[in-house]
Amino acid sequence: MKKTDDKNQRQPDPTAALSITGKGPELLAPAGELAGVIGAINAGADAVYLGAEAFSARAYAKNLNAEELLQALDYAHAFGKKIYLACNILLRDQEMLQIPDILDPLYEHGLDGIIVQDLGLLSFLAKRYPSLSLHASTQLSVLSADGADWLKRYRVSRVVPGRELSMEELKALKARDIEVECFIHGAMCYSYSGRCLLSSFAGGRSGNRGRCAGPCRQPYRMNGSKAQYPLSLKDMWSLHEIGALIDAGIDSFKIEGRMKAPEYTAGVTAVYRKYIDQYLKNGNCQVSAKDEKRLEDLYLRSGKQEGYLRQHNGKNMISLSSPAYGKVSEEEKQRVFQKYLAEKNTIPVRLQARIFVGEPIQLIADTGRYKVSVKGAPAEAAAKKPMSAEQFAEKLCKTGGTLFSASECLVDTDDLSFVPVSLLNDLRRNALEKLQKKMMPLRTDLKKDVLPDPAGNVTTADNVEIIPVLRIGLKNPDVLGDVLTYHEAEGVILGLDAIRPEHIEQIRRAGRKWYVRLPEIIRQKDAEKIRYRLQEIIKKEPDGVYVNGVDALGITDGLFSKEHIHGDAGLYVFNRCTEQSISEYAGHFTISLEKSGKEYAAIVRPENAECIVYGYLPVMFSANCVYNTLRGCDPTVKEYHLEDEKGHSFPIVPVHRYCYNIMYNCVPLSLHAEMRALREQKRASVFRLEFTIEDSAEIKRIMQAYTELWNCGVWNSPFVSGQTTRGHFLRGAE
Repeated sequence: MKKTDDKNQRQPDPTAALSITGKGPELLAPAGELAGVIGAINAGADAVYLGAEAFSARAYAKNLNAEELLQALDYAHAFGKKIYLACNILLRDQEMLQIPDILDPLYEHGLDGIIVQDLGLLSFLAKRYPSLSLHASTQLSVLSADGADWLKRYRVSRVVPGRELSMEELKALKARDIEVECFIHGAMCYSYSGRCLLSSFAGGRSGNRGRCAGPCRQPYRMNGSKAQYPLSLKDMWSLHEIGALIDAGIDSFKIEGRMKAPEYTAGVTAVYRKYIDQYLKNGNCQVSAKDEKRLEDLYLRSGKQEGYLRQHNGKNMISLSSPAYGKVSEEEKQRVFQKYLAEKNTIPVRLQARIFVGEPIQLIADTGRYKVSVKGAPAEAAAKKPMSAEQFAEKLCKTGGTLFSASECLVDTDDLSFVPVSLLNDLRRNALEKLQKKMMPLRTDLKKDVLPDPAGNVTTADNVEIIPVLRIGLKNPDVLGDVLTYHEAEGVILGLDAIRPEHIEQIRRAGRKWYVRLPEIIRQKDAEKIRYRLQEIIKKEPDGVYVNGVDALGITDGLFSKEHIHGDAGLYVFNRCTEQSISEYAGHFTISLEKSGKEYAAIVRPENAECIVYGYLPVMFSANCVYNTLRGCDPTVKEYHLEDEKGHSFPIVPVHRYCYNIMYNCVPLSLHAEMRALREQKRASVFRLEFTIEDSAEIKRIMQAYTELWNCGVWNSPFVSGQTTRGHFLRGAE
């Protein structure tokens, strides 16, 4: 007897395949809730990235609880799709301890990959979860092949590079035998991802902790001009670049939007699926106005632009007049809902039962690729009227609430048997559960002895010999003489491109050390000239090099010994695991600017720690340029200011050589009130003053005050109330 499909179950959409050819890039969709996972897969996504209830860079998204994450894995794996967990924030020590409780069950259940920012977490994951695919988040700000290569030591198989890279730069990354995942659609940060502290210092909500308050969407005045929105980027649309990105060999096309509705995810996924498949089939694709309108109806922030693939920056990328987004079309949302979200897809399964009096009931479940057989209690002889094959089949094929739907149900029976409905239900449930386990086997290689707590290696400060020194960072070497006047300065840090032979000679005559600092942003297009310049400087025998990220670590690899490499503030060390991980490759690290003073006590090796006690802190690094947007490019501009609605003025310094901008906080950090205690408690071995936009007179005034504090413990304040900040020292970043 044959039983047809359960009409309440939806079958897979044949147009939602991986691709027309079975090859091509992965289409990666976002999900902030379980419905988003279902909609994305139904619409043709090859993989979905999502967050748990904790520790993702979208802390204000709904995110998924533990049970929903397992359901998402089951649903995706049933259709040959993948799930990636976003754990892309900086973690505190106590949060690191919670990672196994979250990840162990997901790993064993088949989690396909994890997206990570924190280097300590990355190191731990590589050891505890040996077959988990590790992806370097865009928050790690990988901008060059050097950075990608350096991350391979953590078993990273994929990088999500900065959105700012050009097509040629992406090709260079792809040539380094690592998977490359690129954003193709959605909202964009003004700053290089992972290099923004504006929200953190302006309101305490850290983007590195997934809690960005979106200050780039606020109005600003440049040098007193009218208020506009010069930091608010329009949404990225890459439909017209699909073919070029496929030809470049990009492995994964990523849609932004974990904060957005499931209808957005499904609708955008469906459109990109269509044109990816069209290009793979025909070698070209013609985007229709109808499909562009559908994307606009789902979500659009005041305009669209094609990102940085073909341009370094541009006024056309900015939504100057308003950061608001257009009204979402309820009609389009409903269309998407009905097509991709109203019902789940199911896997057709053929059921075949044998039911004879006195024999154990047998049920075979067969998908065509996977097949299982289960047995139940013996069938009973009917006391009155026996059950027919049709009646048995009707009960057995009710697969609602599972991943399966009965494509047919064949029952071989003696027409004498009776089986209680509850036993038939148990038999079917056992068969389908066994089938699902066969389709999706659990991992068994978890290394439970690897733990994320290096507390046993914490060095007691009382037992550490630390002779603290005062070190000075200088953006402008013209004021070198003002600093060297003070014998308390152990050494000076100068930018790679600012150092001249006369500066080195001046420092040596004064009997001080000198250190070279690599550019804060190192893109693929600039990497070779930076490497060449560094190799020339090495011949002058600097006492060390300061690196601000993984790209810089990649360039210095092999050029400096570990003890001469200093992790700068941009190489975030937020927990003990990261400190220990970084210490394998750099002899020194800078205490995170987002740590509280209380958290300093957990530092494992204070003898290698450096603490910034004064300076205008960089809060944003951007490829786009406000000055260029509002007035046009001017290579002679050395500094300009943006003022927010509260009257705070943020200095911006263009780095013309590499074409990026540095925005500094509106007031400098000053930990003068804490420095004496930090020295006495041996929290760090180096205390740094960083001078950036200060003039000669201001530098002398600050040096005088800090050296008196250094020598005598007396602070003769060069500041009035409100002129400085203690940053996150008192409370830490949210």
